[in-house]
Amino acid sequence: MYKLASGKTRNTVALTTLKKPDGSKTANMVDTWMYMAEQLIPEDNPQDDTDHHKNIRRLTEQPIETIDDTDFSQDELREIIEDFNPRKAPGPDGITSDILKLVSKSIPKTVTSIYNECLKRGYFPKEWKIAKIIPIIKPGKEDSQDPSKYRPISLLNIGQGT
Repeated sequence: MYKLASGKTRNTVALTTLKKPDGSKTANMVDTWMYMAEQLIPEDNPQDDTDHHKNIRRLTEQPIETIDDTDFSQDELREIIEDFNPRKAPGPDGITSDILKLVSKSIPKTVTSIYNECLKRGYFPKEWKIAKIIPIIKPGKEDSQDPSKYRPISLLNIGQGT
């Protein structure tokens, strides 16, 4: 009731049809999602890279070796995992911070060795980098048919949070 009285309630707006540049509209939910994704998620095409971007791609293919690449300790990982916000939405794998906390308490050596192996190899599983994209309507644009009325929120799997 307090949220309602203070104007802090959030209206839930259903996904609508969107208007395309040629004046046509999306025909169904799949068409709307596809068009929205085309507009909000940039294409990652290496052929379009500038010299700066080519250099960044090249650097990311090489493992980073620094003096401070020491193994994570069990205590260090426990502290990090305990600080995860339990109210954050899970990513595509559905694993919440509470689940990761329970797993890390049950098998701390295994969890620590997984992260240390990732650190040594300079590689984290691709599954940890997959995002679930939730479109949120920008305030004041609820009635618009423009795809820019949405702001994409990316929910990542919890494993990458450490």
